[in-house]
Amino acid sequence: MLTEGDSPACTEVSRQRRGSCTLACHMPSQADASPPLAYAVIREDARIEGDLVTRVGAKRVLTVASGGCVALSLASRFPELDITAFDQSQAQLDHLEAKAVAARARDLVALNVENAATRGLNQCGELERVFRLLRAFFEEFIASHPELLTFFTRARAITELDKMVLRWTTSPHFRAAFHACFTDVLVTTTLGQNPLTHAEEGSIPTYFQRAFARGLRRDGAPENPYLQHVFLGGYRKGCEPHYIRNGGKLEIRRVCSTFLDVPDLETYDVISLSNLFDGLSEEEEAAWAAKLKSSMKPGATLLLRQLNNTRNLRTFLEPELTFDDALGRSYVLRDRSLFYNRIEVGRRTKVGVDAAKVVSVGESALGASDAAASVDASPVAAVLALVEEAAAGDAGAAGDAEPTKASD
Repeated sequence: MLTEGDSPACTEVSRQRRGSCTLACHMPSQADASPPLAYAVIREDARIEGDLVTRVGAKRVLTVASGGCVALSLASRFPELDITAFDQSQAQLDHLEAKAVAARARDLVALNVENAATRGLNQCGELERVFRLLRAFFEEFIASHPELLTFFTRARAITELDKMVLRWTTSPHFRAAFHACFTDVLVTTTLGQNPLTHAEEGSIPTYFQRAFARGLRRDGAPENPYLQHVFLGGYRKGCEPHYIRNGGKLEIRRVCSTFLDVPDLETYDVISLSNLFDGLSEEEEAAWAAKLKSSMKPGATLLLRQLNNTRNLRTFLEPELTFDDALGRSYVLRDRSLFYNRIEVGRRTKVGVDAAKVVSVGESALGASDAAASVDASPVAAVLALVEEAAAGDAGAAGDAEPTKASD
């Protein structure tokens, strides 16, 4: 059973509800760091970067450090891969190294495996405090901790687990939970204005409500480490991220800088920028895009995520980069983090020549007047638009939920 950490409040709640046993975390407190650590984990599914590394045969990868999970899992999965993690926060880079040390030492307690200590390396960030509010709300109004454990350990038949999720997601408190814990005021107070730069005002609670409803209804929901992290406060053994489960040397180059100051961009085969574009102004987006277009080598691949918006970032990057609609959409459907509604995969062409030829052929076939609308008018784009519209809305009637199975 996941145990709670050394917080007196958590200990008292644990004693009252579950006759808890507490387990101290064997690590210095990161929660008291100054300035506060924004992210203890990076809520991104590293399997996506892993798939891209395999597809393009990447030798060098640049990724955002943040909570460190993507860089660490790539280093564990691909020991020969040359990985650079950048962040303008030295605290985040130090945190990445602390997690690498714990993973090498197989210190599962410090990494919140079967342990919900709030000072654990995967629970000590500002965003994690918001998710602990959500967990507390759930336990108070929607599902008790034992019931949550029943779900995440598959302690009942699949039909019973489905009924459990149906009851949770149709509870009048389900919507209230997200509106209580993801208000614009709380999000900006905790993380600053960046997460809301391009989001519709007041849309964050509904966005996450729908995302979590979909996630809980997925076949592999009980094994989803991102759901476990939120609703249990840590990971079940066997479901933890790759770097915790498999360890390794975990050698990662750390660079403290903004993206524009990262050196040697032309040497990377894959550049993964998380959803950093979501926090940029249009002027900053143009500057970042110019840097990418001037520095990326032909054949290099760019991975971008978007949270709660569907802005067209391609306008800043085409024709120097061409984008794979089908691959990006497949990544959205595979993503277990439940954070992102759009993922873009762009490939740097040969100085834009290849893309220019494609545009030229399209204009010849469609006529100059139709070419400007050809992307939006294509059958593929129409299908993708319908899928994105469905993903942005509710997952449908809870009675239509997929059965909960082990595969994901």
